[in-house]
Amino acid sequence: MAGKTLDLKSFKIPLGKLSPLETFRTRQGDVLSYRIYPAWSDNLIVLYHGVGSDSRYMCVLATAMAQAGLGTVVTPDLRGHGASLNAADPHSQHQFEIDLEELIIHIKMTRAVSRVILAGHSLGGGFVLRVAVSDIRRQFAQFLAISPYLPPGLHVFHDDFGGWISPDGNGGFKVNLPVEFISGQEKLTYSADYLAAVTPSDKIMADIQKLHPPVHVVVGEQDELIIPQRQEQLFTEAGANIRVVQGLNHLTIVSKPDVWLQQISL
Repeated sequence: MAGKTLDLKSFKIPLGKLSPLETFRTRQGDVLSYRIYPAWSDNLIVLYHGVGSDSRYMCVLATAMAQAGLGTVVTPDLRGHGASLNAADPHSQHQFEIDLEELIIHIKMTRAVSRVILAGHSLGGGFVLRVAVSDIRRQFAQFLAISPYLPPGLHVFHDDFGGWISPDGNGGFKVNLPVEFISGQEKLTYSADYLAAVTPSDKIMADIQKLHPPVHVVVGEQDELIIPQRQEQLFTEAGANIRVVQGLNHLTIVSKPDVWLQQISL
């Protein structure tokens, strides 16, 4: 089943809403980057980006969350992306969980935090689901997965992936980013090992059904990569809350959060 082609030309990052870049050094010696959107709340929302890009394009959603008083929002750059581009490849299958825990420790050194909410879009949404059924899940009060990446075996993608990614035949893929959008901070190839360390396993739905984590899923009805009806079926059967938002696609789900954000209880 072919979806529409993902069109980046109409997607703009409002620089006026973009928080400055900050960095911290992990105990393994890697320098990782993030942006922070403060709010008058002791909730902390860690919000991850998706494939190919970095924390910059999450600025509209992060700003909306902070201004709504849902919590102070931190948007990390996954290692290998953005200003974290030069960080080493995952050292283990749990590398991204380790990075997340170290980021939270770093933030707690300067801010009072009572509840931590984990959120993410696309690949970041897949990571949210991975954490939601992991050994560290109890550190988080809620999980919000936006247009989440799911294992290919669950058949949630349109056959052409909206023209956005091309599988390499070895369990990885490359990103088909138009040359005019390439700045040098993008990650354009993903190995099978990288994906195995950041995405949920093939039994993610069974794990959700068994563990009942407080997961909220949001997907756009016009998503070019994901088949929303298939995700709705899977998450409903697993007992997770899912909302299909009319009129939004894979990118406008994060650039137009006012359409759905107030209807999600975090």
